[in-house]
Amino acid sequence: MSETAPERKNPRREFPYILGIGFISVGLAILFEQFLQTGWLVLVILPISGAILSVEATRTKKLGLLIAGGVIFGLGVGGFLFFSTSLTITLEQRIGWLILAFSAGWALVTICSRWVTSQRVWWPLIPGGILFFIGLCFLVTPMRVVDFVLFIAGGVGVILLVWGVFWRIFGLIIPGSLLVAIGPGIYFAWGTDMAINALSKTGMMIAIFALGWGLIILFSRVVTTKFIWWPLIPGGVMAVVGWGLYIGGDPGNAPSFIANTGSIGLIIFGLYLLLLRKGIHH
Repeated sequence: MSETAPERKNPRREFPYILGIGFISVGLAILFEQFLQTGWLVLVILPISGAILSVEATRTKKLGLLIAGGVIFGLGVGGFLFFSTSLTITLEQRIGWLILAFSAGWALVTICSRWVTSQRVWWPLIPGGILFFIGLCFLVTPMRVVDFVLFIAGGVGVILLVWGVFWRIFGLIIPGSLLVAIGPGIYFAWGTDMAINALSKTGMMIAIFALGWGLIILFSRVVTTKFIWWPLIPGGVMAVVGWGLYIGGDPGNAPSFIANTGSIGLIIFGLYLLLLRKGIHH
């Protein structure tokens, strides 16, 4: 008799069993908590369930289970930190740690994906990175609107830049460079006292935006073999407009502001020339 390969189970048939085990675990934990009064038994259900799903994913080589396990594990750890009575932290800090743990769950998907698929999966780092910067904002800032703009816009920009440079995707470098400048531009203009009035604040914001176009030139040299000079057109126009508005709003501090933004532009251009000299694109 010829041997036949074992038939693979249908994932749709496995899902009710996993869901059933989850419901049983939750029910038992809630029931035992009524008698034991531990204060933490219910809180560990999600992280344990997430860990079990992640282990099962590595055994069955199913990415869907790994994603579910990583997300549930992160939410479980975050929920434990949020509801734990042993931690003497503020509500904002609890929310921050909850979001940071959730972001770690997405990172766990990327870390463990190499054991599930033939190639490591990188896209979970996008939601994970965004959540990381949001959680960090809850922990280290007074949580103004400009703080969230700085962390979210700047964070997403950094993620896109790293992804674009690592995978040599010029289409990600453009929005990444612009977002890296937009976040600080809004923050330093409207979230600090570096400018004294609305006109000078607007000028500062636009001038910092212009630096993002310079970053496109810098990082384009890493992923292309061509001269990418067209960003100088919008970047130069924005720099001139920004300087003009700042000078009109705060003439006294205009020389130092122009010197600071101009020096950063020169640094970006100098780094570009170094990349051009060393031929990093090869």
